[in-house]
Order: sequence, then C-alpha cells, then structure tokens
Amino acid sequence: MRQLRVIRIILAVVFFTASLLCLTAAGEATPMARLAERSQIMLSAISITLGATLVWLLASFLFGRVYCSTVCPVGTLSDIFWRCSRLIPRLRRPMKYAHPSRTGRHVMWIYLLCVLVGFSAVPFIIEPWNIMRNITSIWHPDAVSQTWIQIGLGAGTGIAAGIVSLLLIAVLSAWRGREFCTRWCPLGAAMGMLGDQTIWHIEIDPDRCTSCGLCEEICRSQCVKTMSRYVDNGRCVRCFDCVARCPEGAIRFQPNRNRPATPLMTRKKVKS
Repeated sequence: MRQLRVIRIILAVVFFTASLLCLTAAGEATPMARLAERSQIMLSAISITLGATLVWLLASFLFGRVYCSTVCPVGTLSDIFWRCSRLIPRLRRPMKYAHPSRTGRHVMWIYLLCVLVGFSAVPFIIEPWNIMRNITSIWHPDAVSQTWIQIGLGAGTGIAAGIVSLLLIAVLSAWRGREFCTRWCPLGAAMGMLGDQTIWHIEIDPDRCTSCGLCEEICRSQCVKTMSRYVDNGRCVRCFDCVARCPEGAIRFQPNRNRPATPLMTRKKVKS
C-alpha cells in the first residue's frame, strides 16, 4: 500500500514536467510532451481528447479520482503550493474534515452549458488544462495568444486570467490544500459524483484504527473524519498520503467494504 504514494508522486512529476514542456515548446514539443496534452480531460477540445476523456471516466469509475492526483497539472501545482506552505510555521496547521459543498456541481453545469453553446471564454478560464495554459502565458505569451485572439478577447486576457488563477490556486492551496479541486473544479465535480460507487475506494478499518487523527490531519482534500471512521471518496483525490502514513495500517485502498472483525454484541442461545 505504501508504494501507491510513491507511484502517484512519480507519475505526477512526469506529467507535470511534460505539461510544462508541451506548453512552452508549442509546435516544437516532443511526442512525450504532446502525450501530456492528449492525456487530459478537455471538453472544450473534445475532438482531440475524446479517447482520453472516456479512458479517464472509466478509470474514475474503477479507482476514483486518480486523474486529479497524477495527470492534472493544476492538481500537481496545488500540491506544490501546499507543500511549500508547510515550510512556513504560521501556515503549518493540521487539516480537518470539511463538509462537502455543492458549489463544484454548479460550476460543472455552467461549464458544460458553455461548452454546448460554444461560449469558449468560460471553459478557457476554468478548465484545468486551460488554466495551466493561461498560467504559462505569464512568461510565455505564445502559449495562449492565438486562442484568445480567435475568441476575440486578445492575448492579454489569457495572461490576466493566468495571473488571477495562479494567485487563487496559491492562496487556496496554502489555506485548505486541494480546495480548488474539491470545491471549484468542474472536472473534479464530475468525477466526484461517483462518490462511493467506485470499485476501489479508501476505507478505514474500525478494528485497527486507534483514532490517532493523523489521517485527518494530513488529508489535503479534507475528506477524512477520524472519529466516524469515514472517508468521503467523492472528494478524495487519491494522493494516498493517509494510506502510506497510517501507523496502524488501518486505512487502505481496497475493492471491498470493511466490517468490524470483532463483534460488538453476540447472541447467546438460551437452553429451554
């Protein structure tokens, strides 16, 4: 189980690096860098990413939001900001469970409506891959200039959107970890709708758990509630930090549901 976190980190680093290379190299990007773009879920460019979108929908049904923890560049950027904030004593505070919000679903429906009617500006501002494109344009304007010119808003719009997005993600990540991913991202909301219906999910073994609270304190998605032995798998981005760091091995990524191994009450037969 501990190896899952290592694999996730390696994949995130590879795809994040490839994404930056793809966005900064533009037409001169290597095939490996181009693969990062074609691996994204982009409904605004569904003609070139339909296969990847279907693959990730299937993967989300099987394993949950693994896309968010490995391939999505905004998710990895959020993790980088969150890790950096841990180095500042005033920001190094334990996380705690937060109740789910329906904001993400509202954003998702607005996003889908704009995609269907062809209002491109909104998807190019809130879609994760396009957010990364806008952020990249801060130092490499060619990354989005053509796109925004075609929309009719000018290249400066993309740069402005990139600056605002970078600041918001930095603040949200330092404050509440994967706040953008669990509350504002339209793609995250779509994948999160599967909730506990995914085949593989994070479960807490009630017989092993000692209520130390470590899993809740390190959960960047704020979806673990130690006292209730509960994990909101709809918001869990599958970072596997809790799985790797649980001292009792009580929290696992598994296909079956946990049941207490120690019966709380037993029924005794009464002799007549």
